Amino acid sequence: MSVDAPSVDVVAEPAATPAPRCTITRLRVHCFRNYAEATVHFGPGLNVIHGQNAQGKTNLLEAIATLALTRSPRTTSSGDLLRWSEDAALAEADVSRPPAGVTLSVRFQRDPSTARVSRVTAVDAKPRPARAMLGVCPVVLFWPEDLALVRGGPDGRRRFLDVILAQTDQQAVAHMSRYRRVLEQRNALLHQLRVGGGAPDSLNSFTTELAHHGAWLSVARSRLVDALAPLAAQSLHDLSGQRERITLRYAPVHVDSIPDSVDAAEQVLLDTLRERGTEEVARGMTLAGPHRDDVAFDLDGRAARGTASQGQQRSIVLACKLAEVRYLQDRAGVAPVILLDDVLSELDPERRGRLLALLAAGAHQVLVTTTEPLTEVAGFKEVLHFTVHGGVVTQDER
Repeated sequence: MSVDAPSVDVVAEPAATPAPRCTITRLRVHCFRNYAEATVHFGPGLNVIHGQNAQGKTNLLEAIATLALTRSPRTTSSGDLLRWSEDAALAEADVSRPPAGVTLSVRFQRDPSTARVSRVTAVDAKPRPARAMLGVCPVVLFWPEDLALVRGGPDGRRRFLDVILAQTDQQAVAHMSRYRRVLEQRNALLHQLRVGGGAPDSLNSFTTELAHHGAWLSVARSRLVDALAPLAAQSLHDLSGQRERITLRYAPVHVDSIPDSVDAAEQVLLDTLRERGTEEVARGMTLAGPHRDDVAFDLDGRAARGTASQGQQRSIVLACKLAEVRYLQDRAGVAPVILLDDVLSELDPERRGRLLALLAAGAHQVLVTTTEPLTEVAGFKEVLHFTVHGGVVTQDER
């Protein structure tokens, strides 16, 4: 199902009229990470958040990402988000976007008897299920770890796809959630069977359900990669003007390519799981499915992971992130908020300048953290500077 990338020696078309932008106008955090209490009013253009390490810069971006995605992208434990010795925390943001602005909030509460932390999500102060918040404020996250997207392990590449799906495909989100639960249950049963316990008859029902939800997720991811591939190719051209051809393709572990039909994909995965059942019991784990799939990046027809230089790999990552921006904008109808956490310092001046210029041209709200003063703001008409020190945020006068 891979889509061949267009040749990047074609001159890029003139930029279309920028889409209406989604912006965070106000962020409030209470007992969130190292913040006791803070309220920040961001501008609609470039927002530079400056400060030394371990002062709380990244925590502001994490709070926004947690509101947009309903879960933190940095930790799987909600307890990590609570300020030390506190049992409750809040993140809240006013979001401006057409047709009307909304206020998103998520509250965390620790149960003193069990130490478990629960969360309550709300839209305009009314409790709503978490899925109702997904896609309300589309965001593109860019952490330093993302620079290893090409050369790193498959977990990061799967996460790259799933964050996009979480904001654009509610059906895929439902299947993703159910797949993870069934996978956990099936793996637990396989482990029991491996040591001589458990009920073997239960494995069939888990296998059938896993194949059903796994097929939906695999097809959704494969279609997403097909859509991102030409966008990434064009983005690579916009970033560097180089003549390399970049191709993205979804790489399932159990078959050469995912059938476009969900029913066909389900049958293929079901057959694979049944064929490998004995091996799975012996190893105590599920050996096929979207939890083991990957994304392949090819540069000029060769695997980029093994042949691309470090500079080329970083260009590919930037191109993929810009493809994500364009895809979200197309699906949501608004320019997403861009969160750059100390990424610019990892890029050479040319790539840094081109990235900022492209984001400025797209009329995006950009929040960027940095340990050094940022002077490269050409293209942005509205720039605000903030300093963070010890969990206190102040707006700089410039």
